Amino acid sequence: MYKADYHTHSVFSFDGSEELRNMCEAAIAAGLSEIAITDHVDIYTGMPAGYLINFGEYGDVGVKKLLIMDLQGLARGLEEVREEYRGRLKVLRGAELGQPQVNREAARDYLRSTQLDFVIGSVHNMEGDRDVYYYDFKDIDPAKLYFHYLDWLFDMTLQGDFDVMGHITYPLRYLYERTGKTLDMKPFEEKLRSLFRCLTERGRGIELNVSGLSKGGFTMPELPELKLYRECGGEVITVGSDAHKAQYIGAFIEEGQEMLRAAGFKYFTVFENRQPSFIPLD
Repeated sequence: MYKADYHTHSVFSFDGSEELRNMCEAAIAAGLSEIAITDHVDIYTGMPAGYLINFGEYGDVGVKKLLIMDLQGLARGLEEVREEYRGRLKVLRGAELGQPQVNREAARDYLRSTQLDFVIGSVHNMEGDRDVYYYDFKDIDPAKLYFHYLDWLFDMTLQGDFDVMGHITYPLRYLYERTGKTLDMKPFEEKLRSLFRCLTERGRGIELNVSGLSKGGFTMPELPELKLYRECGGEVITVGSDAHKAQYIGAFIEEGQEMLRAAGFKYFTVFENRQPSFIPLD
């Protein structure tokens, strides 16, 4: 079985903790043929790429710290491990580009200045550059929130430059983790159908993010949404662990591939120089 993990984070990411070589060794131990290092490059209003605003814990609106990412160090490190592990593991230069539509010039400048193989387009932050992670889910109407989140995904699709859309049900992860609640997805079907068609028309895809399985939760998205994406003509799809520690690299990739089969996919997608290739699902 050909296995590729297309969503991982290193020590260069604000929430990562692993050195690049540790990640590569973990990938080999997990039987991966490819790993994409996709550290967070969130885009904020009025700031260049590579900054992070930390708002503190849930409900705390005060900015606690402003972090700056070592983009040059990451680029050097990636080139080193790509060469060191050549022939044993394919290491892809990736990025998880957060809400590029809020500052299109900063996102464009970053992509022009960096040679990448693969870009995940994600929405973490909405109004006020505030990450959904910091929302107080006890006082939020989850259906209203997710409808609004889908608006942001649409906006990113129309304005952003990326290859696949990351964790399209991102707010539902924290809804479940903090309240134990899930959301009936039936009311969102038509809006998701429109989003998937919009992505497909532009030659873009989605990811199957399996990180929730490591916590006894669910994938992002789940099987019904994968089937809907396939029904809408979706073909480009990657599988990623969203690992922030080496022990999770490659975790549940096989289960993710099995979900793709169940959804009607014959292939999964890998990238090089931002060009997709398709690997048969054995």
